[in-house]
Amino acid sequence: MSDNHFVKFSKPFLDALTETFEMMVQTKVKAHSPKIKNTSVASGDISALIGMNGKVERDGEEKDFKGIMVLSWPEEVYVKLAGRMLFEEYEEYCDEISDTGAEICNIIMGNAKNGLTPMGYKIEMATPSTIRGKNHEIKYPDKTTIIEIVMSTDAGNFSLELCYQEH
Repeated sequence: MSDNHFVKFSKPFLDALTETFEMMVQTKVKAHSPKIKNTSVASGDISALIGMNGKVERDGEEKDFKGIMVLSWPEEVYVKLAGRMLFEEYEEYCDEISDTGAEICNIIMGNAKNGLTPMGYKIEMATPSTIRGKNHEIKYPDKTTIIEIVMSTDAGNFSLELCYQEH
């Protein structure tokens, strides 16, 4: 995928993330410049991820694709933002907020899907999941480029990671 096409592909995710955080988490976010990530180790302590696959039509040709969207938070940032979404204050990670990241991930992916459809994407979404622990790894599809975008909030920074592969 060309850099220009990846920018177009990632824009609906950034738009959906910004809108979701403002409406559902009552938090403004600012995206920093994207960079290529060269490791499968998560940047945060808690990661929510959702897979996607489907078909894309471009230049009169239909191709299969697959990818993953990951949101990765330091634990203290996750706890603050999950609390805002649930209108509660939490001092530490607990069962009550364990699925909040996956729910945020699902909402963002659904909204991004709406932005990608006019671009020729027919997307099927997987069920989101959450991984917790220091230095946990994300199983990205082989031979994909991972783009990481640091997102700033008043509660702290977290990362949006996207990978994509056509075949």
